[in-house]
Amino acid sequence: MKPTWPLLALTLLQGLSVGLASVAAVLLLAHPVDFRLVFVSQSAALITGGLGGISSFFHMHRLAAGKYVMRRLKTSWLSREALSTGVYTVVVGLSVLSYLIRMPEAVWAAFSLAAAVLGIAAVYITAMLYATIRAMRSWHSPLTVLMFFGAAAVSGTSWAWGIAGIMHKVVLGLDTTLGIALAITAVLKILQIRHFRETEHLVMSSTGTGLSQKPYRVLDTGTTRPPYRHQTQIWPTLTLAQRIWGYGTMTVLMWGIPVIALILRTDSVFHIIAAAGVGLGLIFERWMFFGDATHSSRVWFADEPKRASQVVY
Repeated sequence: MKPTWPLLALTLLQGLSVGLASVAAVLLLAHPVDFRLVFVSQSAALITGGLGGISSFFHMHRLAAGKYVMRRLKTSWLSREALSTGVYTVVVGLSVLSYLIRMPEAVWAAFSLAAAVLGIAAVYITAMLYATIRAMRSWHSPLTVLMFFGAAAVSGTSWAWGIAGIMHKVVLGLDTTLGIALAITAVLKILQIRHFRETEHLVMSSTGTGLSQKPYRVLDTGTTRPPYRHQTQIWPTLTLAQRIWGYGTMTVLMWGIPVIALILRTDSVFHIIAAAGVGLGLIFERWMFFGDATHSSRVWFADEPKRASQVVY
């Protein structure tokens, strides 16, 4: 699928925001509580979440149609995504506001916990929006949901670690949590890349679309301009060199740099480097998530080497 910057920004910034909000909620349970660190983390979550939500509007072909987005809450993951992301951002804003106007600590903690819970739900809904697309064979897998959560955990924890470094704060266990998140996410990404390669070979002219529904039929509206669902989702298949470059850069930035920073961690500058590395690495990770995916319509539009048919007549 052709990567588009609004979707890249939405999924990346939403995960980062939810990760920061979740870490902030956990920090409120620590003793003693560093209120300033929690506030700065929540403020960063509000800014990144707001920017991600705004970027999603640029994905619509007609902004005037935005008023109809939430009309299908019972059946559409897209409608649920718009609602959950909006509600989450509002609650994060309320948690920041409750600190600024000096509301009781219990109220602030309640808003913070609610923001974390709603954020986790929003990430799940966004991931399901992609995982339930049966025609996009690369995404139709539980790995999509797990990787969305993994990206949120790594980005949120690394940025919280970076913010703590900038503020010269030491948060016990945060570096260990980051290391665990990096390890788990690395395993998930390896499994997802393997799944991408399997689905690429599943959708071919000799094997079919990879979908079970048959027979297929073509819908024709009889108009001169086909609707969006008829437009091919084909993006030119990435070459081996492009995959090595993309996944290699992602690995160095998202895992290599943070691991080195965790080993050294003799100065706050390593905290900042780790956060920057994860952020840049996630840009490559998300770009490859879209650019390296295989859609079932590829069987009609993609160029393939000649292979003997496996269909028995």
